[in-house]
Parts: sequence; C-alpha cells; structure tokens
Amino acid sequence: MSRFQGFPAHVEKHVGRVRGADSRSAGGRERAYNLVYCDHADDAHVTVLTSGLREHTAGAPLPQELLCTLRKEQEVYAKHLVGVIAELLTESQARVGYGALIMNDRVLLPDTAIAGALAAPHPYLGDEFDVLLDDGQPVLQLITLVPITRAESQLVARYGRDALYDRWEARETDLVDIFRDDVGVEQSS
Repeated sequence: MSRFQGFPAHVEKHVGRVRGADSRSAGGRERAYNLVYCDHADDAHVTVLTSGLREHTAGAPLPQELLCTLRKEQEVYAKHLVGVIAELLTESQARVGYGALIMNDRVLLPDTAIAGALAAPHPYLGDEFDVLLDDGQPVLQLITLVPITRAESQLVARYGRDALYDRWEARETDLVDIFRDDVGVEQSS
C-alpha cells in the first residue's frame, strides 16, 4: 500500500473534482509526471497539478508536487506554468521550497506580464491542504506556483517576499487571475 494513496482524495476534498489528466507522453514527449486537471466546486476556477513529480524531487525534506490555480478560462496558462517549471525541476533534478522565485528572462505566459512564479502555500486554501498526511505523518508537500511579474520578482529580491504579500493584500489582488495588476510597479498618487 502506497503512502501516497490518499493523494487523489486529498486533492478532491480541498481543490475539487478531478476531471482528467494528460498522460506522461502527451505532446509526443515523455514526461516524468502527469498533469492533472481539477474543477473547483465554484465552477469558476481550475487547478492544474503534477502527479508523479514526487518521484523526482531529490533533496527535498518531503516529496513534492506542483500546482497552479487560476480562473477556469485561464486553464491553458496554468498548464503551461506548471509544465514548464516541472520540466525545469526534473531536468535539473532540483526541488523548490516556499519563497523560491522561479523566473524566466522574458514573459513566460504569452499575452500576459507573467514571467515566472513564486513557490508558496496555496493562497486561498487552508494550511491542511499544503501537506498530505498518512497515518498523521507528513508524506507529500504541495507547492503552489503563484504567477508573478518581473517587477514583482524584483520587489521580492530587493525587500523580501513579505513586501510583495503586503502589496497584494493592500491592493486586494486576485492571485488566481493572470491578467491582474502588476503590484511590483509603483502606482502614481
């Protein structure tokens, strides 16, 4: 019996119904993980997450899976962001921790200002979502990829991630909308 057997039920409990998954060989290329699609109960949001990445996150205190939650109509962007970062991690045999910035040198998601992601606990789900337990013991960490802009990453690099979170909170930023305002850019008064 796998210690991860509760993973599907955990995801459905906190995120929503699993609608389906891409196979590891989707797009003509073999991947080390599947991409799983979950529809939230509100029918307005979707979460795309990896399943199988946990087998390749060497050096992590806990095996990891990645996910991104966006508005339903932005599913293709969530898929791209999770897929690109999961590929980066598997190819480099690396892992991420909360607070890590994973940035591209240019816009990562076409038609947006998003150039990367901040690895974080899920911004809208409770703490009980971020770690899968088996018999009360942590066995899997779920890392949420919060899409960020180049200016937001520079804000984090200069002042720390709390400065970014403070701006998001002050401006009531909708973190599941990739077309949101860039809080890294100073607003004129």
